Amino acid sequence: MPAQIVAITGSGSGIGRATARRFLAAGATVYGFDIIDQAPEPDGAGRWVPRRLDVSDAEAVRREMAAVTAEHGAVDVLVTSAAVGFPENFTDMPVESWDRVWDINVTGTMVCVRSVLPSMIERGGGAVVVISSIAGRSRSVANGAHYTVSKYGLIGLTRHVAAELAGTGVRINCVAPGPTDSPILTANSTEDQVQKIIESTPLRRIAEPDDVAGVVTFAASERARQIHGAVLDVNGGLY
Repeated sequence: MPAQIVAITGSGSGIGRATARRFLAAGATVYGFDIIDQAPEPDGAGRWVPRRLDVSDAEAVRREMAAVTAEHGAVDVLVTSAAVGFPENFTDMPVESWDRVWDINVTGTMVCVRSVLPSMIERGGGAVVVISSIAGRSRSVANGAHYTVSKYGLIGLTRHVAAELAGTGVRINCVAPGPTDSPILTANSTEDQVQKIIESTPLRRIAEPDDVAGVVTFAASERARQIHGAVLDVNGGLY
């Protein structure tokens, strides 16, 4: 059986990086997209192909995804993990911040998904995993309203596209992590704030990126073949 072709945005750190490692360990060819230059790791049995990409640049996204599709015929799995957030109060929030969060978190995801779907549909199969957040279930514990609204939007996007994909053989699901030990949390929270989050979480811990990556790879696998349009919570019981 040929190795899977996997595309992951936000692969430079956190959940995206951990997900890349999981797929590489399984022997996949992983195209990792991020706005930062990525180290030659992660290692694994598979093939690691890092690419520099700002997902808010729609033309660049289409070009990169088209290149992967041209080389392999189709992407087997797309994971959209690229995201940004800022701890700004709603009343003081610059419109520019709102636009930046929306452009990356929602529009960037939309363009990525639309870029790979035609070839997936033509082939009759594939899996898309959208990374939302506990913010899309309630509210963000570390970022502002723009982040919360964007993550609600990703859940809506997943559910709507799932309905449109009926009969195509392509699945789309959403993973909603709770607070995770990743740059987007640590950059926007003090140690005291993180400790309070831990104390309010029933499992009394925040997630490691690999905790979430395990659910992402499950959602993309044949073991989840009957799961479509779902939101999988990985939040330690915190709602």
